[in-house]
Amino acid sequence: MKTPDQRDRHELWRYIMPSIIGMTVAGSFSIVDTIFIGRATGETGLAAVAVTWPLLMLVMAVGSLCGGGGAVLVSQARGANDEQSAQTAFRMTWGLSLFFSIALTLSLLPYLPPMLQAMGADAQLMPQSLAYARIMLSGLILSVFMGMFIEIIRNDGSPKLAMWMVVLGLLVNALLDWYFIMQLGWGVSGAAWASIIGEAVSALVGIYYFYSRHTTLRFPLRLQKTDWLRTGEILRTGLPIFGGSIAIIAMLYLHNFQSLRYGQVDGLAAYTMVAAVESLGSLLLTGLAGGMQPLTARMYGAKEYSRQNAIGNYSYTLAFGMGILLMLFSFATCTLMPAWMGLSGHAADLAERGLVLSAPAFLLLGVIRVAAYYYQSTGKTLDSSLLIYGDSFVVLPLCLFTLPLLWDMDGVWLSMPASRVLLFGLLLYLWYGKKKPGKAGLKNEA
Repeated sequence: MKTPDQRDRHELWRYIMPSIIGMTVAGSFSIVDTIFIGRATGETGLAAVAVTWPLLMLVMAVGSLCGGGGAVLVSQARGANDEQSAQTAFRMTWGLSLFFSIALTLSLLPYLPPMLQAMGADAQLMPQSLAYARIMLSGLILSVFMGMFIEIIRNDGSPKLAMWMVVLGLLVNALLDWYFIMQLGWGVSGAAWASIIGEAVSALVGIYYFYSRHTTLRFPLRLQKTDWLRTGEILRTGLPIFGGSIAIIAMLYLHNFQSLRYGQVDGLAAYTMVAAVESLGSLLLTGLAGGMQPLTARMYGAKEYSRQNAIGNYSYTLAFGMGILLMLFSFATCTLMPAWMGLSGHAADLAERGLVLSAPAFLLLGVIRVAAYYYQSTGKTLDSSLLIYGDSFVVLPLCLFTLPLLWDMDGVWLSMPASRVLLFGLLLYLWYGKKKPGKAGLKNEA
């Protein structure tokens, strides 16, 4: 017979496996697009798409802000057996997602050329960057709602369905990438259309779920009064996850800038490949953290703090082990990956070296990601935000603008592992420096 600890771990695996698979598949979107674009358009096409990524990640960040915050409140309400609060959280999350989708579409599309120019698109890259970004932003509402639906559905007790939504979207995307890019010759525009249609398919599955018997959460049938208190809770709770996406935007933008500066177009094309691998690993580790989050949020809502603490500690161990595997995978494939993605010559050499030098970042990345999600799900939004926003606006920029002065392009590659070490120092302070008498490092002090 299983002990309570074993039952909790079994429940954790029931959540994290679909979450890890789903996030890994989500990361494969960029890998698949990169492979097809690289083979069809070469280094210039890869660099052109890389320029647009920070802008497109902003859209995903908004989906995370709404969906992530709402999902945590749904889990906490479920733990407290408060069905009305869960329904209100979902209703406000849906409304926020719609509002931000419309606002972003209207504010970004008219100003694409100057924004892309500011992100590094020169005369050589602008035509393809503009074509790709216009299509992707035209389907912005699909990206936001797909991300929001997946977060809510996973935290509503259906992690496997959330996983299959992502898998279905990737399969559609990959099939259409092959047809639009390789058969019809649409280039980067074909990749954009494939992504949009894949997101639309996933979003349709999400809509079906909220009209099915599998959940009590329902779309409002008519306009209802805004619950400003709950809306504020969603935004405040979602800030750490939003910051996680902002961190990726900062990583992409700053790396793009420094890669162009120190490695020209070859450097940017090489970083496009390295970023695809880093993003895949980051999403896999985020899947672990995201799978833990519904349980810790539910236990927090039920005031079961010792169980919540045990799940957090176990998740740290898993995250470190996965980091080791990701680092070893990067080492093992460093000579193969550039050719798979259509790189050759100097660009391939840069990409191979970049993958090796940046891979140690995985060792601590998962531990830091789990900590941020743990703190967010247990009411410690400030601690979670310190880890995430400190990365985006302090630690990563510091490393990216100092290390290349010493080691040129190698300094760009080393910035990721160096920034993880500094962030881990901050995490150690949160664990032990703020520790109160009689409290364990991760134990919630509620």
